[in-house]
Amino acid sequence: MTTTVRLTRAELRKLVASRTYLIGLALSVGLAVLSVIADASVAGNSGHAALDTAAGANQMLKLGVVCCVGMLVLGILGSGSEYKHKTIIPAMLAGPRRGILVAAKVIGIAVAGAVFSVLTFGLGLATAVAELSAHRIHHLPADTRSLFVGSVIAGTLFGVIGAALGYITRSTIAAVAGAVGWVLFAELAILHTLAPHLAKWLVTGAASILTDPGVLASRALTPATAVAVLSGYAAVLLATASWLVLHRDVA
Repeated sequence: MTTTVRLTRAELRKLVASRTYLIGLALSVGLAVLSVIADASVAGNSGHAALDTAAGANQMLKLGVVCCVGMLVLGILGSGSEYKHKTIIPAMLAGPRRGILVAAKVIGIAVAGAVFSVLTFGLGLATAVAELSAHRIHHLPADTRSLFVGSVIAGTLFGVIGAALGYITRSTIAAVAGAVGWVLFAELAILHTLAPHLAKWLVTGAASILTDPGVLASRALTPATAVAVLSGYAAVLLATASWLVLHRDVA
């Protein structure tokens, strides 16, 4: 067994067995299910689209944002907490090749992110099917499969981005504040206002192509291009994180 495989298995076991991951998964699934139920309860009322319309059914499937936000935070906690709890030092001693340690962490978070996103979207979708069936609607929107796959990919990449941010900042608080500040302030409040034509090339813009039925239908970017854009951001941040881990004093 190679060092990379051994370390990756160890990271997976550590992530999946941790209370943080399990609680995060439970909260994410619960939020997805409650979101679907809430959307179904208001459908057809107060200006909301009815469930038997494409818009009404699509509203219940906006579950990708839960996958992305959940994995962004868990990715940050997965790497940043190593510094907070000083477990990074014995980890470096156990695997002196720091690059392999970072790779194992990222692979572990990516796998955990895929599982997290599949369960979150899958159980939310199951709830949506039950709600539609209760209203004698037995079909789903045509882009349901694309949204499922897109949400899993986006959630996984957001987990990688979170892990990179945790390594870069070495602080869970700073990384979460920075990530939320970028998404809510820099992207939405500033860049979307001053340069809306660039919005689709930003992190949230690209993620929306994969997770939001309305944005997907607008064809601002193709799903493949959106995946490439998100992957590019993840790769740049991960390269920066790896360089810093290799060259900074671990203490």
